[in-house]
Amino acid sequence: MASITKYVNDGYECSKLVDTSTGNRLQYAIKLDKFTERQWLAAHDDVMRSLSPENRIGMTSKKMKETVQTWLCTSREVKTNAKHTGIKLQAIETKGEESIKKVVEKYLADFCRPETNSKNAISKAKRQCQLMLSFFEQCKVFNYSQLKRDIIKKYPEWRGKKNGSAADTINQELRRLGSVIRHGVKYCGWQEKYLLDGMRVKSTPQNTKAVRPFEIEEVKDILNWLATNAEKTNNWYLHDMVLLSVCSGMEAKALSLVKPEWFKMNLGILRVYDKLVSGVIDAKTQNRARDIPLTPTLRKIFERGNIFKRPEKKKGRVAEKPTWIKDYSRRTFERLEQETFIQDVNWHRFRHTCATARLSAGWQLVRVSRMLGHSSVNTTASHYAEYDLSASPAGFEGMIKVYGEFVRWLDEGYF
Repeated sequence: MASITKYVNDGYECSKLVDTSTGNRLQYAIKLDKFTERQWLAAHDDVMRSLSPENRIGMTSKKMKETVQTWLCTSREVKTNAKHTGIKLQAIETKGEESIKKVVEKYLADFCRPETNSKNAISKAKRQCQLMLSFFEQCKVFNYSQLKRDIIKKYPEWRGKKNGSAADTINQELRRLGSVIRHGVKYCGWQEKYLLDGMRVKSTPQNTKAVRPFEIEEVKDILNWLATNAEKTNNWYLHDMVLLSVCSGMEAKALSLVKPEWFKMNLGILRVYDKLVSGVIDAKTQNRARDIPLTPTLRKIFERGNIFKRPEKKKGRVAEKPTWIKDYSRRTFERLEQETFIQDVNWHRFRHTCATARLSAGWQLVRVSRMLGHSSVNTTASHYAEYDLSASPAGFEGMIKVYGEFVRWLDEGYF
């Protein structure tokens, strides 16, 4: 009968499992962290019952420990099948060596269902999985049994050299790998090895892409150019969308999905993501659903209604569905850059400008964080602390006055 005894080694309390039932003393050290004493004993008994009398006598303590650990980490489904079919421990080897590529394909087949996830989330999952497979192929890792924690630790460096990806991007890809591994453990007979426990890439100036906010005069020049262009084309969609982004801090996805129902005029709020939107799980902003107070400018934007009338992109014929806002605005922003000499005009910089302008105007960090939909105030602080524009030659009070007037102009005096 197997039993577990405790002993002290170099001041640390340790445990070992001892079994003398076969006449051949088996003993090996165990860790009572992920599995309890009861689980270790049950797994040991399962392994012993699966062995023939001859194999029990010839079993070494080292081999026994490895086999019991393998059995402990095996999924419940595989254990059940092994016990019912009589395959016993052979089931671990026969079902645990499904290739990484095959499991990724199964994971994507399950994830990429239109009724479950959005097109954007599906596209992102496919791209992340393809990057992971490219990395494993370069490392000559094709099966899960070859995958080691030391190999995964090389991924951030490989990803950084590939195209200088930011820490947030790499962490999202590692979380995707974790989802694939959980799928493999649950449905494909993989053994849980806790390869990603505590693994996270920290943000540094080297792996974080800095986004510079627009200056006050740049914002005014952009809005003037867009207004002039709108008068020529009789299309005020982009002008009002840019103004909405600068005044509310809404991201490109929210702008693409904005609906009249989001504007609660009777409550005086703009409710971003009035209903649950799929695909938000992979975003930095995990609290995207939020309420933004309606300013006179936001009320006027709603009354004008231009943001709800996005023209469909034409390529020989009218498209069946409206295009994504980034695609729709790309060529217009390119012309804007050429004519105003303002570089890197993009939707994220408008959101960034909204946040920095309000912080520099003296708004509380918590208020700006809620406006942006960040999951934590720490996220807002880490992203915008370096853009404290109030620390300037004009002095703290001077810049609060300058940006306070700018924010009031945006929110109350633009129209």
